Amino acid sequence: MLNNKKAVSPLVATILLVAFALILGTITMNLGKSYIEGISGVEEQPATITIDSDDIDDPLKIAQIKYITNEITKEEYLEITKNILG
Repeated sequence: MLNNKKAVSPLVATILLVAFALILGTITMNLGKSYIEGISGVEEQPATITIDSDDIDDPLKIAQIKYITNEITKEEYLEITKNILG
């Protein structure tokens, strides 16, 4: 009863699987691209970080925070770190 049925050859099956994978990948990439383009129009708000230097007891970290927040210049920062580190 099963002897007269024809089957798909392994080569044709492989070609069909590769074609199916390529089509599925193309569809997925197009959906992802349209999703990314859709959300790219939203403006991002910059993150704000609040650091209170009164809570920090390390003078090197205080100098780093002051330099990052532009309270002191690079030269002042380097002088302070040179004095702290010896």
